[in-house]
Amino acid sequence: MNRRNFIALAALSSFTPFAKAGAWDSGSFNNDDALDWAGQCVRSNGASLISATLYAALADSYLEALECSSTVAAAEVVAASRGKANKALPKALSSWLEKQKKDEIAKLAPLATKAVSRILNGSKSELQELWHENKKDFPIWKSQMQSLIARLK
Repeated sequence: MNRRNFIALAALSSFTPFAKAGAWDSGSFNNDDALDWAGQCVRSNGASLISATLYAALADSYLEALECSSTVAAAEVVAASRGKANKALPKALSSWLEKQKKDEIAKLAPLATKAVSRILNGSKSELQELWHENKKDFPIWKSQMQSLIARLK
């Protein structure tokens, strides 16, 4: 990598505290799409981005992995607003949540439950398909999604 490209990459990664290269794992925030959504969330105010993300996941269309990962991240914020945070909730997102009206976000729990259930059990969920192809790690991912659903209830 030449010096100019290195400087450009360093500058780009400094715009968000969530920048990680090629993250992909079963945790709710262990992928680039969820981290990108988290970066958008901390630049927003209130429940509108969370609500829009969750409602979009309930549309009767095929959910791409990006949409699924964003929805899972949004649901994690809802769970955190109810005092049931994931240990892996990024600190910047936790700090953002402290400045919000948690009750507004917590009211989205039924919506978040439906959205995550659709991702986990739906036939139109790319994320579910990708994890299902990985026979070894699918049970881990499935268990984490079930845990998220339980924390939302």
